[in-house]
Amino acid sequence: MVRYHVGVDVGKYRHYVSIRDLSHEKYCGSFSLANDHDGFMELVDILDKLSLEKGDFLIGVEACPYALNLSYFLMATGFDLVEVNSFRAGQFRKAQGKKAKTDKIDARTIAAILALDDHKPLSIPDPVLDNLKELTRFRVDLVNEKATALIHLQETLSVLFPEYGKVFRQLDSAASLALLTAYPGPGHMIAAGEEVIGKTLSIASPRRMSRGMAKRIIEAAKRTIGVAQKRPSLGTKISVIAKRIAELQSIIGDLDRQITALFRNLPCKPFGFPVGRTPSLAAIISEIGDIRRYPTLKKFLSHLGWCPQSFQTGNYRLEHPKMSHAGNKYIRRLIWMLSIVAIRRVPSYREYFQRRVLEGKNKMHILVAVGRKLLSTLYAMLKTGTTYDPNWEENRRLAPARL
Repeated sequence: MVRYHVGVDVGKYRHYVSIRDLSHEKYCGSFSLANDHDGFMELVDILDKLSLEKGDFLIGVEACPYALNLSYFLMATGFDLVEVNSFRAGQFRKAQGKKAKTDKIDARTIAAILALDDHKPLSIPDPVLDNLKELTRFRVDLVNEKATALIHLQETLSVLFPEYGKVFRQLDSAASLALLTAYPGPGHMIAAGEEVIGKTLSIASPRRMSRGMAKRIIEAAKRTIGVAQKRPSLGTKISVIAKRIAELQSIIGDLDRQITALFRNLPCKPFGFPVGRTPSLAAIISEIGDIRRYPTLKKFLSHLGWCPQSFQTGNYRLEHPKMSHAGNKYIRRLIWMLSIVAIRRVPSYREYFQRRVLEGKNKMHILVAVGRKLLSTLYAMLKTGTTYDPNWEENRRLAPARL
């Protein structure tokens, strides 16, 4: 039985700790410790002086990257930890009438809020899932960085060489990036000549680029309406951005290979999932973690935030509530994108979408329903360890009724 609640307000260099003695309903210790091995051992020594039984303590830490080192250390030592949402802790502190905010007050607040007994328990995750989560999140950051760089490239070309986008539909293709890196602007391309441009394109994209493409580029460069005065500065900018996009694409490709290798080591893999490449599925599964944490599909969907947010007061109840935004942002984004892909490429989902549209349903609401279908399918596959059957609905209708 838990005898002490320990609240930890984490920081970059130091953590502040407050210990609450439940038997006497008072705080029996408040102190700070360094965010290093000596500081962690100091905390363990202080707790050991109170009790040698690790089960006598429940430790609450903020959901913050600075808490990871301490959390893994304490869990490896044998203590029970829970994660406390920082926003929720702040609201709890204000509800207690405390307007002041200090590290000591925050630590005491975390220790006090542990009495609510509905926090997310922490445990050392599976190493494969843990590393997959880090790599897939890093991949998301790089993809977003690449998207931002591509927008900057489009904006710059619209001033210097607006006709370029009509020749190259895909600005981030290997041939386009190689050309813009070596010859960033219409002046450089004209000076290089059709033969050199053609050779550059053929090396960057063999079997795809012909001399005809080089000719069209040179003709567009000669007839461009781009601002000639800005060619020196914008040319440098284009070259740097194009090189950066190429580097990001190479790094993302390396990450995809590492993610795929780790994905093969998972004990439960959703073979034949309706949509999605390996990086997307790896990201979703690593964010979900141990599927046994979700005893029902309802709790699974609720944890991911793919459910309506209830609103009721008195006799009034909102008929069409909005979706909850409390779920994992990485999963929500991926499921939304996979839902769009599903109605384009998977016949059953496309037929479902079209049928609901004819019934007069809102398209955005239908996409939410498609996302729920995808999550339900994934939950069943992970829970049972079975592969996906694209004809399962038809097979269920044709199956003989059970007596």
